[in-house]
Amino acid sequence: MGFDLYRERYPATPPLASHADDITADFVREWSAAPAAAPRSPADFTCVLVRGLFGSWIPRHFAAPLASLRAAGFRALIAQSRASGTIATNAALLRADIDARVPDGRILFLCHSKGGLDLLAMLAVAPQLRARTAGIALCQAPRAGCVVLESVLLGAHRDSAGAAQRVKEGAASAAIVVAGAREACLELTSPTLQQQVRTLTPVAAELPLVSVASWSSEPTAWLDSQHARLAAIRPGCAHDGLFYLEDLIWPCGRQVLLPKLDHAQMCVGGGDFDHGRFWVALARLFG
Repeated sequence: MGFDLYRERYPATPPLASHADDITADFVREWSAAPAAAPRSPADFTCVLVRGLFGSWIPRHFAAPLASLRAAGFRALIAQSRASGTIATNAALLRADIDARVPDGRILFLCHSKGGLDLLAMLAVAPQLRARTAGIALCQAPRAGCVVLESVLLGAHRDSAGAAQRVKEGAASAAIVVAGAREACLELTSPTLQQQVRTLTPVAAELPLVSVASWSSEPTAWLDSQHARLAAIRPGCAHDGLFYLEDLIWPCGRQVLLPKLDHAQMCVGGGDFDHGRFWVALARLFG
């Protein structure tokens, strides 16, 4: 499938956690099916797309996946969450929105990045929704901190930042504060994030789970492509443009491993990647 090519391009990548249930071949089979083909049998669940950090501020975020899922015969909607919301804030918003818009029936949660953490936090305190969960897809959900945010907000990793980079990161820090997103962004730094993940992993382990990890070699999306900064902080280590590869591997459930896909391509496309088709293929793994 090409995933293992990261070993040649990024030879300093730490060993990835062993994962026996690699279903990448199953994903490729579903991807190869006609994009608009109906599910093999009528899906008995509603697909709920859960956005990551800043998702609702990004134009056309999840628009194509929503349209593609519906065209393929799935019931689908985008959950309400706050772009600047903390994990706890968005967990409460998700619960209220799903209670209102999907009051009964089974649910397949399709989550991108921090949205997966928001969703798991919601399920941790909502046993009635856990019982209705047909499955969870965690796409590029991080298990360790974003070094770029650590540099911007905490002044970490500055030994690899020149004067121009420090000015750029100072401006980014100010913008995050003005947007009211500092608290949410701090949750994506270590060890804060790792503490959250230790709490949420048991929730994920109890439910049907597929997680997606990818690495990227070139910036192809128009946001979240921090290739130069990640390479400067840890040369030769594979990443998806925002998080290092080993931090995207979950120790439970089934795993899809993909090459040459940036972090944001899954929700906004770019580089000729059909992100609508991606989420349809992912949903079919539960169909």
